[in-house]
Amino acid sequence: MFKNVFILLFLFLASTASADKLALIEALTSCNPDFFKHVYDYKDELKNHTNVETFNQNQAYIPVENRSDPTKNFIYFQSPIAYKNLKLIGYYDSAMDLKKMGKYYFWGFIIENDINQIRNSLDFLEWKNMEDNLLYIANPKIRSINDDIQVWHKNTGSVVGVKTIPAPNTTEKLLLIEKGENMHLLICSIQGVVTNNLLKQERPDIYANKVIK
Repeated sequence: MFKNVFILLFLFLASTASADKLALIEALTSCNPDFFKHVYDYKDELKNHTNVETFNQNQAYIPVENRSDPTKNFIYFQSPIAYKNLKLIGYYDSAMDLKKMGKYYFWGFIIENDINQIRNSLDFLEWKNMEDNLLYIANPKIRSINDDIQVWHKNTGSVVGVKTIPAPNTTEKLLLIEKGENMHLLICSIQGVVTNNLLKQERPDIYANKVIK
Protein backbone atom coordinates (compact mmCIF):
# COMPACT_ATOMS: atom_id res chain seq x y z
CA MET A 1 0.00 0.00 0.00
CA PHE A 2 2.73 2.45 0.99
CA LYS A 3 4.56 1.57 -2.20
CA ASN A 4 1.47 2.46 -4.24
CA VAL A 5 1.07 5.75 -2.38
CA PHE A 6 4.71 6.58 -3.07
CA ILE A 7 4.26 5.83 -6.78
CA LEU A 8 1.14 8.00 -6.97
CA LEU A 9 2.93 10.84 -5.17
CA PHE A 10 5.90 10.55 -7.56
CA LEU A 11 3.60 10.64 -10.59
CA PHE A 12 1.78 13.68 -9.18
CA LEU A 13 5.02 15.56 -8.59
CA ALA A 14 6.30 14.61 -12.04
CA SER A 15 3.12 15.83 -13.71
CA THR A 16 3.25 19.05 -11.68
CA ALA A 17 6.84 19.70 -12.80
CA SER A 18 5.82 19.07 -16.37
CA ALA A 19 2.91 21.48 -16.01
CA ASP A 20 5.27 24.11 -14.61
CA LYS A 21 7.52 23.74 -17.62
CA LEU A 22 4.52 24.03 -19.89
CA ALA A 23 4.43 27.64 -18.71
CA LEU A 24 6.60 27.97 -21.82
CA ILE A 25 3.56 29.57 -23.43
CA GLU A 26 3.46 32.13 -20.63
CA ALA A 27 7.14 32.87 -21.24
CA LEU A 28 6.26 33.65 -24.86
CA THR A 29 3.66 36.24 -23.83
CA SER A 30 6.38 38.57 -22.51
CA CYS A 31 7.93 38.68 -26.00
CA ASN A 32 11.45 38.91 -24.66
CA PRO A 33 14.55 36.77 -25.37
CA ASP A 34 14.13 34.81 -22.12
CA PHE A 35 11.70 32.70 -24.14
CA PHE A 36 14.65 30.99 -25.83
CA LYS A 37 16.14 30.09 -22.44
CA HIS A 38 12.81 28.50 -21.53
CA VAL A 39 12.89 26.50 -24.78
CA TYR A 40 16.34 25.29 -23.75
CA ASP A 41 15.12 24.34 -20.26
CA TYR A 42 12.22 22.43 -21.79
CA LYS A 43 14.16 20.99 -24.72
CA ASP A 44 14.09 17.36 -23.58
CA GLU A 45 10.30 17.37 -23.33
CA LEU A 46 9.93 19.38 -26.54
CA LYS A 47 12.00 16.84 -28.45
CA ASN A 48 9.13 14.40 -27.97
CA HIS A 49 7.06 16.71 -30.17
CA THR A 50 9.42 18.47 -32.57
CA ASN A 51 13.05 19.27 -33.42
CA VAL A 52 14.91 21.63 -31.09
CA GLU A 53 18.29 23.23 -31.76
CA THR A 54 20.59 24.66 -29.08
CA PHE A 55 22.70 27.80 -29.44
CA ASN A 56 24.69 30.06 -27.10
CA GLN A 57 25.01 27.13 -24.65
CA ASN A 58 21.81 27.89 -22.72
CA GLN A 59 19.32 28.94 -25.41
CA ALA A 60 17.36 26.93 -27.95
CA TYR A 61 14.74 27.36 -30.66
CA ILE A 62 12.33 25.34 -32.79
CA PRO A 63 13.56 25.43 -36.40
CA VAL A 64 11.37 25.90 -39.44
CA GLU A 65 12.51 25.19 -42.98
CA ASN A 66 12.65 28.81 -44.15
CA ARG A 67 11.32 31.73 -42.09
CA SER A 68 11.35 34.00 -45.16
CA ASP A 69 9.07 31.72 -47.20
CA PRO A 70 5.35 31.82 -46.19
CA THR A 71 4.94 28.21 -47.32
CA LYS A 72 7.86 26.99 -45.19
CA ASN A 73 7.88 29.28 -42.14
CA PHE A 74 5.95 26.95 -39.83
CA ILE A 75 6.12 23.38 -38.60
CA TYR A 76 3.47 21.12 -37.08
CA PHE A 77 4.34 19.10 -33.99
CA GLN A 78 4.40 15.32 -34.13
CA SER A 79 1.92 15.38 -31.23
CA PRO A 80 0.14 18.32 -29.54
CA ILE A 81 1.28 20.05 -26.35
CA ALA A 82 -1.41 20.88 -23.79
CA TYR A 83 -1.61 24.16 -21.87
CA LYS A 84 -4.73 24.65 -19.74
CA ASN A 85 -7.51 23.94 -22.23
CA LEU A 86 -5.37 24.86 -25.24
CA LYS A 87 -3.75 22.49 -27.70
CA LEU A 88 -0.46 23.71 -29.20
CA ILE A 89 -0.02 21.98 -32.53
CA GLY A 90 2.91 23.77 -34.15
CA TYR A 91 5.45 26.57 -34.26
CA TYR A 92 5.50 29.65 -36.51
CA ASP A 93 8.57 31.75 -37.37
CA SER A 94 8.34 34.44 -40.05
CA ALA A 95 10.77 37.16 -41.15
CA MET A 96 10.12 39.86 -43.74
CA ASP A 97 12.20 42.81 -44.92
CA LEU A 98 9.78 45.40 -46.31
CA LYS A 99 12.56 47.93 -46.97
CA LYS A 100 11.26 51.45 -46.18
CA MET A 101 8.36 50.00 -44.18
CA GLY A 102 10.79 48.19 -41.91
CA LYS A 103 11.65 44.64 -40.94
CA TYR A 104 9.00 42.34 -39.47
CA TYR A 105 9.67 39.26 -37.31
CA PHE A 106 7.02 36.92 -35.90
CA TRP A 107 7.48 33.88 -33.65
CA GLY A 108 5.21 31.72 -31.54
CA PHE A 109 2.74 28.88 -31.52
CA ILE A 110 0.06 27.50 -33.80
CA ILE A 111 -2.94 26.59 -31.63
CA GLU A 112 -5.86 24.37 -32.49
CA ASN A 113 -8.39 26.35 -30.42
CA ASP A 114 -10.23 29.38 -31.78
CA ILE A 115 -8.89 32.82 -30.93
CA ASN A 116 -11.51 33.57 -28.26
CA GLN A 117 -10.57 30.40 -26.39
CA ILE A 118 -6.91 31.44 -26.64
CA ARG A 119 -7.71 34.92 -25.32
CA ASN A 120 -9.81 33.57 -22.46
CA SER A 121 -7.08 31.11 -21.45
CA LEU A 122 -4.63 34.02 -21.26
CA ASP A 123 -6.94 36.32 -19.30
CA PHE A 124 -4.04 37.61 -17.19
CA LEU A 125 -3.22 39.82 -20.19
CA GLU A 126 -5.05 42.97 -21.25
CA TRP A 127 -6.18 42.26 -24.81
CA LYS A 128 -7.15 44.92 -27.32
CA ASN A 129 -9.60 43.96 -30.04
CA MET A 130 -8.20 45.09 -33.39
CA GLU A 131 -10.50 43.10 -35.67
CA ASP A 132 -13.39 41.23 -34.07
CA ASN A 133 -12.71 37.48 -34.03
CA LEU A 134 -9.68 38.02 -36.28
CA LEU A 135 -6.98 39.88 -34.35
CA TYR A 136 -6.23 40.80 -30.74
CA ILE A 137 -3.05 42.41 -29.36
CA ALA A 138 -1.48 42.74 -25.91
CA ASN A 139 1.66 44.22 -24.32
CA PRO A 140 2.30 46.79 -27.08
CA LYS A 141 5.72 48.42 -26.66
CA ILE A 142 7.76 50.92 -28.62
CA ARG A 143 11.29 52.29 -28.66
CA SER A 144 13.18 55.00 -30.54
CA ILE A 145 16.45 54.32 -32.32
CA ASN A 146 17.95 56.86 -29.88
CA ASP A 147 16.91 54.85 -26.81
CA ASP A 148 19.29 52.59 -24.95
CA ILE A 149 19.26 49.14 -26.57
CA GLN A 150 17.38 47.59 -23.62
CA VAL A 151 14.72 50.30 -23.30
CA TRP A 152 11.12 49.64 -24.27
CA HIS A 153 8.21 51.99 -23.52
CA LYS A 154 4.53 51.12 -23.24
CA ASN A 155 2.96 51.94 -26.59
CA THR A 156 -0.17 53.99 -25.96
CA GLY A 157 -0.73 54.90 -29.59
CA SER A 158 -4.34 54.58 -30.77
CA VAL A 159 -3.25 52.80 -33.95
CA VAL A 160 -0.91 49.95 -33.11
CA GLY A 161 -0.66 46.54 -34.68
CA VAL A 162 0.88 44.31 -37.27
CA LYS A 163 -1.18 45.89 -40.05
CA THR A 164 0.15 49.38 -39.38
CA ILE A 165 3.54 50.84 -40.23
CA PRO A 166 5.66 51.88 -37.21
CA ALA A 167 6.49 55.57 -36.98
CA PRO A 168 9.82 56.58 -38.57
CA ASN A 169 12.89 55.72 -36.49
CA THR A 170 10.96 53.50 -34.09
CA THR A 171 10.54 49.80 -33.37
CA GLU A 172 7.34 48.21 -32.09
CA LYS A 173 6.93 44.96 -30.18
CA LEU A 174 3.68 43.23 -29.25
CA LEU A 175 1.89 39.96 -28.62
CA LEU A 176 -0.99 38.98 -30.86
CA ILE A 177 -3.62 36.37 -31.46
CA GLU A 178 -4.47 36.10 -35.11
CA LYS A 179 -6.94 34.05 -37.08
CA GLY A 180 -5.23 33.23 -40.35
CA GLU A 181 -6.62 31.44 -43.36
CA ASN A 182 -5.42 28.02 -42.22
CA MET A 183 -4.25 28.44 -38.63
CA HIS A 184 -4.74 30.27 -35.33
CA LEU A 185 -1.59 31.95 -34.03
CA LEU A 186 -0.33 33.16 -30.67
CA ILE A 187 2.81 35.02 -31.68
CA CYS A 188 5.14 37.87 -30.84
CA SER A 189 6.02 40.55 -33.34
CA ILE A 190 8.92 42.96 -33.55
CA GLN A 191 8.69 45.43 -36.42
CA GLY A 192 10.12 48.64 -37.79
CA VAL A 193 13.77 49.62 -37.41
CA VAL A 194 15.52 46.42 -36.33
CA THR A 195 19.28 46.90 -36.22
CA ASN A 196 21.72 44.00 -35.94
CA ASN A 197 22.32 44.86 -32.27
CA LEU A 198 18.59 44.86 -31.55
CA LEU A 199 18.15 41.62 -33.47
CA LYS A 200 20.97 40.06 -31.47
CA GLN A 201 19.18 41.01 -28.25
CA GLU A 202 15.56 40.25 -29.17
CA ARG A 203 15.94 37.34 -31.60
CA PRO A 204 19.22 35.67 -30.65
CA ASP A 205 18.12 32.54 -32.50
CA ILE A 206 18.21 34.41 -35.80
CA TYR A 207 21.36 36.37 -35.04
CA ALA A 208 23.27 33.29 -33.90
CA ASN A 209 22.49 31.48 -37.15
CA LYS A 210 22.81 34.56 -39.37
CA VAL A 211 19.70 33.59 -41.34
CA ILE A 212 18.68 37.20 -41.80
CA LYS A 213 21.49 39.66 -42.49
